Amino acid sequence: MRLLLVALLSLANAPGYSATRVACPVQGVTVFSDRVDDGKLACQAVGTALAFMRDLGFRVNVRFTLDLVDRPLSLHGKEVKGTYDARRFHIEVPSFSQAQLMAQRHPPFGRSMCRAMWQSFVAHEVAHAVAQANFRVLKPSLEAHEYIAYVVQLATLPETLRQQLLEGFDNQAFQHEKQINRIFLQLDPEVFAVKAYRHYVAQPDPKAFFQRLLNRRLSSPH
Repeated sequence: MRLLLVALLSLANAPGYSATRVACPVQGVTVFSDRVDDGKLACQAVGTALAFMRDLGFRVNVRFTLDLVDRPLSLHGKEVKGTYDARRFHIEVPSFSQAQLMAQRHPPFGRSMCRAMWQSFVAHEVAHAVAQANFRVLKPSLEAHEYIAYVVQLATLPETLRQQLLEGFDNQAFQHEKQINRIFLQLDPEVFAVKAYRHYVAQPDPKAFFQRLLNRRLSSPH
């Protein structure tokens, strides 16, 4: 499962916005969904992700559109559970029922697709949108984007579910910044996610680390 920052290259891929606009209390966020319950859950996930990132020093006054689509999503020929179009500030996430079908083929982190897990994929894409607005380096790396998104995704899961998920992986945290690289990400995105989260919780000052990540490229501590 890989959730990548994307820029769609053709208007043919643009959403038709046939879904209904959902009343979402989060300022600057527009949500479309055919299912009211999905829309409400997505708005909750957006609010949770923004609150978490605000506490870490991110500016969260961003504007984007979230479209919950009733179809599988793919990127580079692989199914994904969310995309973010950086050029149009637009997120797509499969509806909950569609995500459940996708999870039968590719279980997320080896688990079933419950509502809380589905919300975490919304949070992941929201993190991409917020990170884009906060990076102060030219062309931030994919691995930096994904580090932030995966930390937000796992950190905003309910604690019990997060602990159960982590118990399924024996991978240690990244030992230094040089390990946060595209090789680990491409080998196994879920392992990258777990290593990133464990690296984050091991930081004596996570807020300071995120600010370094936003202001410069990842490098060796030496």
